[in-house]
Amino acid sequence: MTFDIVYPKDIETKRKEKNAIIVDVREPMDYKMGHYQGAVNVPIESGKEHLSFFSKRRYYILYCEHGGSSMQLARRLGLAGFQVATVIGGYEAMKKI
Repeated sequence: MTFDIVYPKDIETKRKEKNAIIVDVREPMDYKMGHYQGAVNVPIESGKEHLSFFSKRRYYILYCEHGGSSMQLARRLGLAGFQVATVIGGYEAMKKI
């Protein structure tokens, strides 16, 4: 696997351990309606992610609504050499913690 898996209950531990940036890849409107505290919004627009945002020197924890889109992006970024994780269950699961 080229990326890590993070369960919602472990996000803060992983963030501190890796000095990670939490990235919400949903559309700006969804982000504005609610997001994980401290997350930055880097939406996947029409299948194009903003690769210029990501640095290979940082660690990123990605999430989307249910986990599928962020997992696909994590796979692509991981294959490209980025340090990245995805949140299982996405924002819907994160809201339950």
